Amino acid sequence: MITKLKSFTIGVLANDLALLLPGVQIAITSLTLGQSNKIIDDKIDKLLSSDKKGISPILKQLRADGYINFTKDKTTGGRVVEYGNGSKIFAVACNETGRGARANITITDEARIVKKRDYESIVEPMLEPYNFNGLMIEPKQIFMTSARTKDNWVWTYLKTVVRKHYTDKRIKYGFFAGDIFTAVANKIQTKNQYLTRRENTNDLDFEMEFLNLWLGETEGSLFLYDDFHKNQVLETAFLPTTNDDYCYNIKNKYDFSHENEIRVLAMDIAVSGGRENDNTVFVLGNIDIETNQRKVEYIKAENGLNSQKQIVMIKRLFYDYKCTYFVMDSKGVGNVFFDLLTTETYDDERDITYPAWTVCRDKILQISSDKIINDKINRTMDSNAEEVIIPIAGTSEINSDMHLAMRKNLKDNIISFLKDDSEMELLFQEKDSKWILKSSEKKAYDLVPFIETRYAINEAITLTTEFKDKGVRVKEKSTATKDRYMTLAMFNYFCDKVYIKYVKDEQDAEIDLDDFSDIYDYG
Repeated sequence: MITKLKSFTIGVLANDLALLLPGVQIAITSLTLGQSNKIIDDKIDKLLSSDKKGISPILKQLRADGYINFTKDKTTGGRVVEYGNGSKIFAVACNETGRGARANITITDEARIVKKRDYESIVEPMLEPYNFNGLMIEPKQIFMTSARTKDNWVWTYLKTVVRKHYTDKRIKYGFFAGDIFTAVANKIQTKNQYLTRRENTNDLDFEMEFLNLWLGETEGSLFLYDDFHKNQVLETAFLPTTNDDYCYNIKNKYDFSHENEIRVLAMDIAVSGGRENDNTVFVLGNIDIETNQRKVEYIKAENGLNSQKQIVMIKRLFYDYKCTYFVMDSKGVGNVFFDLLTTETYDDERDITYPAWTVCRDKILQISSDKIINDKINRTMDSNAEEVIIPIAGTSEINSDMHLAMRKNLKDNIISFLKDDSEMELLFQEKDSKWILKSSEKKAYDLVPFIETRYAINEAITLTTEFKDKGVRVKEKSTATKDRYMTLAMFNYFCDKVYIKYVKDEQDAEIDLDDFSDIYDYG
């Protein structure tokens, strides 16, 4: 179901069950206690509100008469709704704090982001039969969720429920699936809201969030969703310094103290705007040169920026993240961007001039041919330019190597990504009491890297794969893009080069010519 319809349904359902089943115990659970509490506060509380916002005069009167009371569990901090008939609705998190609770009915919100092992070890043991005047009734499990990918345990569970709905004669199973058209038809959303969301949402997200379609890997895909998901472990994103913070000299909260990290900015370039055109994509990440572990800490896609604004953004991000190298697609419009990068760049919003850049001459790190490297050297405008640019002029062989390197490093668990944005939003609410007070713009700023990571993963798993004489070729659907994935692939491939350089430098350092000086002198 879409979010607004889903959360409203939870509130109505829980309240109706509590009124109709005397003494029933209903647990509302989710990934965090904050989200479970939010269901009670935002839906059930408002549903029963004694002010003009309440939707039922009878429910408002029952609350006013003290038949329905809102309290808080002193031990867990979970919100509780108590009814005069002995029924109770209580909030509980699907984590260790939820152990020991007992319920006849569990309602799990956004089940897709709850770990299967946590649900099975914490929520399922809560369940016990409901005693209705001596009649023992089977406990009930209710799941509410929006769609994601088909490797999620909830998708497997859903298929089981649908099958048993039609085949199981002993236990009643039921299911309901709604989409944005359901919401429009029931006046929960308007037609204009649908059109706006269709225009402003990428295709894959629209299918999941608003059409309630569960996505799976493209048949024969090089990448599996689980390969990415198991590596989504990062809860902290790099957030670029805002212009206000820069002007007031407010230090970036990112931890730059890790000595063994080399930080990299990778970019796929586009200049045309519109949904049908490619995005300019920025990826910020680092590699630990001792362990070979690399982390992708920021992804941002831009559409329709002119070349000069992109040049400023490139250098701003590069120095904000304290990068050592800049990896770029140098084909086509990339040549124009390279030329612009080889002169000093003035950032009028920060009143700072960034130095000129040129191509990195370290052969171990180079990905393109000597011919391309020499051409870049000759095109450099400033003789004092810093050697930071790693140009990639993609060929069939190079692209194939990049795809296979990404697949291998995913399998080997040496590349880490940011967690899913829906999970992070709940964690932000849980960890930061002031999160709810933040503006929508500030919340979006904090969540963008997580959202963009999800977009990148969606791009990767929906790519079709072709095997050619010169290696592997991937291709996007006609309505999709692969800009984020390709930028990730470039970053990861270059990190392989960095690690090779480090290993070689270490090996060379072990052979110190000074150790042989006595031999030479003796001779």
